This record gives sequence, structure tokens and C-alpha cells, in this order.
Amino acid sequence: MTNSSPLRIARPLQPWLALVVALAFAAVPAAAQDWVEYVDETATRLVSDVGVGAVDAEEKDIISGDVDKDGDIDLLIARKRPFSTVGGRRNVLFMNENGVMTDRTATLAPDMLDATDDRDIILTDVDGDTWLDAITVTTFGEQPRVYMNLGNDIGGNWQGFDWVAADNRLPSFTPGPKFCAVGFGDVTGNGRPDLFFTDYDNNLEDKLLINDGNGFFTDETAARMTLSMASSTFGTDAHIADFNGDGFLDILKNDASGSGGVPPGFNSNARILYNDGTGNFVFEDFVYTDAPYMTEPGDFNGDGLLDFYVVDDGQDAYLLNTGNDVDGHADFNTVTLTGSPNTAGFGGNTKVADLDRDGILDILVTDVDTDIPGCNRRMVVLQGQAPKASVSYIDPFNGSPRSWLPQGVFDVEAMYINDDEWLDLWIATCTGSLIFIAVPQDIFLDGFESGDTNAWSSVTP
Repeated sequence: MTNSSPLRIARPLQPWLALVVALAFAAVPAAAQDWVEYVDETATRLVSDVGVGAVDAEEKDIISGDVDKDGDIDLLIARKRPFSTVGGRRNVLFMNENGVMTDRTATLAPDMLDATDDRDIILTDVDGDTWLDAITVTTFGEQPRVYMNLGNDIGGNWQGFDWVAADNRLPSFTPGPKFCAVGFGDVTGNGRPDLFFTDYDNNLEDKLLINDGNGFFTDETAARMTLSMASSTFGTDAHIADFNGDGFLDILKNDASGSGGVPPGFNSNARILYNDGTGNFVFEDFVYTDAPYMTEPGDFNGDGLLDFYVVDDGQDAYLLNTGNDVDGHADFNTVTLTGSPNTAGFGGNTKVADLDRDGILDILVTDVDTDIPGCNRRMVVLQGQAPKASVSYIDPFNGSPRSWLPQGVFDVEAMYINDDEWLDLWIATCTGSLIFIAVPQDIFLDGFESGDTNAWSSVTP
């Protein structure tokens, strides 16, 4: 999101301005000095069919993106019956119409009205036409789908999404898959995203699907990685990204329980499968072996190396990439969170975003384990602490509740809804979807770190 407001002034922070900032914060009453604030505007910003919006009690996984290229961020929801229960539900396409998220599934994505058991959903351009397509991750024996973005018609009107079973964009899996997640990225170097699906019932194992360049995928798992690499007893998560900085995309996968395909002594694990530069994977490194359930990559300390966060069944942790070992594989320093009571148990999806616009990524951690019933825990936000080069993460509220940190959260997206340059929150809970709009701060610093008088600042008069 570009900073286009004419009221924003960017310049090197001078000593006098640092003093003004300090005095301004000192003048704010203590009760008003919450780190970030959000206001519940669900009632005026969410319009949907009955049962798929503010009172949606189904399991939900969400993804946002500008699917119609109008400059506003839209959102898709993949739905199923909660927890490990068979029972497909329709998905939902919410279009951002002047800051109001409006259900347009029936007219713009009618194939998403089919009742499907979807546990994950992503947006990526599979065929290179510059329009974001949607891929759903199915479970309980159903086949995943690719919903193609039709782009604009000759009159410039967006035509929505279309799924055609006969296109056979994905291979048909036998036995029917029990996938839980998918990672996407170009592992072969042909400029198109490939897919890595994780299996969580050990009936099919993980699958690496290679894009032919036109959005059609072939199962090349056996040809490109070992059986050990593709094995998951309970695969819950996957990301495709470059962890050792060699320019080739690797795979970070999570196996949440059991010992399938792992060495003795390694049960639950997060591991990296390293790309040799040709799209083949030749080495796997078990980088976290406590009790991981989900992961989320991000450059937390700004050194250009990918770190990642781990949702652990005990206390969560983050792994800081310290560079490569002699074999060219990434080393990590594991930091277990302290002073964060709400991350000391089962958690769910996690997302990273710069909520306070200080140039440091913050972390959102949801609380619902989608396999084990229970909506009584609470979502957590972790604040990235300056200086960025030696970043650390804390719970700024020490577990105390906030209205925008509700209990029973399946998933969360930090996204621009009202386009005021502050990230808002879409929160998908056990009882419905909520929209919380960010309260802009009167004075804020972008990238400013204590003692750094050369940092750039942005001040809104």
C-alpha cells in the first residue's frame, strides 16, 4: 500500500522533533496509550447472506487480496464443519465496496456455493495473466480446486471466479486426500507458482505439484524428493520460500505429531527441504522438534534472511535465521516466548504484519486448534520490539483481554478495509466474522528506533 496522503510528511528525524514526539506522548493520558487500538465496525462494514457473515459458526480459513484490481482489498473464506467433522459448507467471496465487505459469491463465484470440506485457501496467479486465482485445500477425501480468475470483460467489468472440473488443472488423488494446507512458490524457476500440499492422516502423504507454466499441475513428488521428505504423520502447514538465500525456493513443512519419515528421537517437527536449484530437493533439516503445530515465515530483524514463528502446543517460539552453515543450510537461534500466557498452549493459524507502522513485523496468533474442539482460549498479538536488528517479541497486554482479541478465533487477516493506510483486522471466530477498524494514531514513527536520529519518520498533523 503506497502512502499517498498529502498530510504525511517524511523527513529525517531531527533532535527537536524527537523532543516534540516525546512530549506529545507524555501528554497523552495513560488510559489512552494502548499500543494499537481497533473499533468493532462489523455492523456497518459486513453485508452477507444469512449464516456466512457475522453469525457464521463454521470453521473458517481466510485470505485477502485485490482480486478485481480496483485498488481495494477483498477477502475469501473457506468453510467446513468445525474440527475433525465431515460436512462440507459453501465458501464465501467478500468484495470490498467502498470499505463495506459485501458477499458477492452468488454472482461472481457461483462454484464456491458448492458444499466442500475446505481447510485452507490461497490466492496466487497460476497462469501468468496477472489476475489472482484461488486454490482450496480439501479434506475428507475431496479433491482440491483451482478457481480461475476470469479478469475483466471488454467493458472493464470484473467477471469473477470460475471452476471447471473438466479442466483437470490438478491431478486426481487416490485415495482421496486429507490435506490440511498448501504452500505456493516457483520452485522450478519457470516463473509460475508450484504447490506443496501437506497430508494430515498419512493416507496419501504430501504432494509436490509442478506448474507447466499455464496453470496446469503435475504430481512430481516422487521424482523431486525422497519418500522421507514427502512423509507426514500429521502434516498441518507448509510454506515455499528461500531460507538459505541462494535464490532458490525451499519448503518449510510442519509435521505436528508422530514419527513418520523422521529420524529416531524426532517426533513432531518443523523441517526445511532444500532446493538444489533445479526444483529438486536433496536435503532436509529438522530445525524445530518440540511440539509445533503451525509456522509463519517473515524477516523479523530486517537482515534479509527469513526467520519464522512457531505455534507450539507448549509455549510458542520464534526462530531467527543467523546465516548458513558450512553446507549452505540456514542456522537458527530459537527464542521461546516469556511473559506471554496466552501462547502457552494449543494455538492455530498465525499471521505477520506491521500493525503499528514502525517498520518491524508484529505477529498475530489465533487460538483454535482445528482438530481439537474448544473455543475458550484467546487470540494473541505480539509486538516486535526495537531495535529491529536485535528484535524481540512481547505480549504488550500480558494476557489481559481486549475486545479485538476475542476468544475462539480460527483465523485472522490484517488488511486494508477503509484504505486509511492503517491495517484493519478481519477476525474469523467460532461464532462469526468480525471487522475491527484501526484507530489511526495522531503521532507515529515509521522505522524509528531509539537513538537512531537518522531514521525516517512520518508525522500526521
